[in-house]
Amino acid sequence: MNNLRTSYKTVTGLGSAHRGTGAWLAQRLTALALIPLLAWFVSALFLHLFAGRVAMLIWLRDPVTAFFVALALGIAFYHGYLGVRVVVEDYIHHGAAKWAVLVLLQWLVIVLGLADIYVLIRLTLRTP
Repeated sequence: MNNLRTSYKTVTGLGSAHRGTGAWLAQRLTALALIPLLAWFVSALFLHLFAGRVAMLIWLRDPVTAFFVALALGIAFYHGYLGVRVVVEDYIHHGAAKWAVLVLLQWLVIVLGLADIYVLIRLTLRTP
């Protein structure tokens, strides 16, 4: 009598998937990483906002700055993906619709992340 699952749940395989803690932990870690990265990004962006376009491009051309901007945006995309994925998995119950939305979400995050990297490379290599 140690098994608390009903026979129906045992037959259908319903129960814990034993994989939810990884996504939960990843979302918490990305949130912690975003706190200093976005604080730096927003403050630096605000400081360079009134300096003009050339000063902004010079700031973005620095490889360290470009790396941290890419890191902040990449972690933000991944954090957002994890959050939207949880919402989709919790509230879309039809199997095919859930699968289609999750695949579309993955491709959207990949395309936006690659576009982000492309734009940063173009801005970094461009002369002001």
